[in-house]
Amino acid sequence: MTLGKRPHFRFALGFQKPSDAASRAVFALRRGAGGLVALSAVFNLFMLTGSLFMLQVYDRVLTSGSLPTLVALLALVTGIYACLAMLETIRLRASTRMADWFGDEIGPTVVRLTIGGVTGGGQSGNPMQDYDRLRGFIGSPAAIALCDLPWLPLYLLVAFLFHVSLGFLALAGVVVLFGIAALSDHLAQAPVALANAAAARRARVVDTAARAGETILGLGMRGAYLQRYGQADADLRLAGRDASDRTALFVGLSRGIRLFLQSASLALGAYLALRHEITAGMIIAVSIVTSRALAPVEQAIGHWHQLVSARQGWARLSAALANPGNGQPRTQLPRPNASLEVADLAVAAPVSGKILLSGVSFSLRAGSCLGIIGPSGAGKSTLARALVGVLPPARGSIRLDGAELSRWDPDDLGRHVGYLPQDIELFDGTVAENIARLAVDPQSPAVLEAARKAGAHALISGFPDGYDTLLGAGGINLSAGQRQRIGLARALFGSPFLIVLDEPSSNVDVAGDEALTGAVEAAKRAMSIPIVIAHRPSTIGACDHVLVIADGRQTAFGPRERILSGNGQRAVRVAAS
Repeated sequence: MTLGKRPHFRFALGFQKPSDAASRAVFALRRGAGGLVALSAVFNLFMLTGSLFMLQVYDRVLTSGSLPTLVALLALVTGIYACLAMLETIRLRASTRMADWFGDEIGPTVVRLTIGGVTGGGQSGNPMQDYDRLRGFIGSPAAIALCDLPWLPLYLLVAFLFHVSLGFLALAGVVVLFGIAALSDHLAQAPVALANAAAARRARVVDTAARAGETILGLGMRGAYLQRYGQADADLRLAGRDASDRTALFVGLSRGIRLFLQSASLALGAYLALRHEITAGMIIAVSIVTSRALAPVEQAIGHWHQLVSARQGWARLSAALANPGNGQPRTQLPRPNASLEVADLAVAAPVSGKILLSGVSFSLRAGSCLGIIGPSGAGKSTLARALVGVLPPARGSIRLDGAELSRWDPDDLGRHVGYLPQDIELFDGTVAENIARLAVDPQSPAVLEAARKAGAHALISGFPDGYDTLLGAGGINLSAGQRQRIGLARALFGSPFLIVLDEPSSNVDVAGDEALTGAVEAAKRAMSIPIVIAHRPSTIGACDHVLVIADGRQTAFGPRERILSGNGQRAVRVAAS
């Protein structure tokens, strides 16, 4: 869908102006909002049926004693109410479709943000949670109540037509309820934000329990972890109760005011009827009209918790989508085949902004292999994440064939990069699907080639169903060494140009170590650039160059023979100490 340049749509009741990245999702809502508002117009016109029916019954049927008139009126009202029921069904379905359109446009972008580790701002949520709140709100009765608000003047006009005093009474009630709504909005902001933050914290606790269950059970931490969950759940219940209590106060107050005004309109109508300024039928009719005029405001107040939560979620999501690089198409660059250049690289922590690594500069040509060594915590894994595009540079640059990594589309770059992290995450699927990076239809020759390069073909062939063996989430049924071998095959899949292996021999046996060396040598012959990260110099025997990192800084770089001998050996010993 080509949107072109169009004015931005502003959400009702305080929704912020959407960012450019969200314009398609906003347009999807605009596409359905016109029809929903039109349906609401007809719906609200039909809602006048009850008051007009009562007016006709009291002023026409009772005075004339005409039974046929009563039957005709009843038949007409029955048909209108049948249409009213159909319209309400269509409105609810339309709001659900709008939520689906919103999800179709923005959902994939939100998933990309989630994969990239983008947060919606602070601890109050993440893009997916905010997206779920927004989508749930769009498809809920709360959104329908907002669509009824623009037609409130229609009921006020009818009340004024009955009598100006009745109109002013209804108008006063509307003003009071809107004041309550504004006060509710002001007082609900903070508790709703705290409740969302508490929900995010509890979600992280539950997610960690699912991923680290083996560690929790193996170390006897279940009781302690249950206490941690209990505290997070208690914080959520306390924050949620505070937000709900404030909303409940205003809901009760608005309902009481609405009921009072309905009775007050009856009393005022009776007074006016006694003065012969209105008819008896108008007494009941204006009471119904007044009640209907106040109903959308009362419903909006009742859903205010949900409205505020969705609005705050939209603000965070808009901020996350405001990054011009998020979800924007980029020109496809050719496959790199010549060089990797790193110049004055500095990398910062994603949330705190603390510099984790700085002063890294080196250059490699195709067919070269780099070994990166240094003690734990020196910044080796940080450098690995930066080289594959997971962490953006805070300063300096990383270039493949002269193009900075930020110029590549992430998915396109991933086809030219192989990455084996320390914590190997395998996915719920077959071995072949994991090696093929979750390709829908993994090509057997490419999968087999990657497995053979990693020395994992014999291992996989010994599985019950070979390459079609289903792995549980995280490869839970495999040993650490088996996961590492399959992870290495995945890194080598597709013969990528840049291959970054972070501690690839930490869990393998002698045969696995030999397979790793063979895979690195084969990658060099294929004119790729393999990079091996290790604690020990012995792991980088197949590397041509060595880079030494200590205390978050580069301390040495050069040919392996020079770095691992003579003066360079002193830098290695200092880094390893």
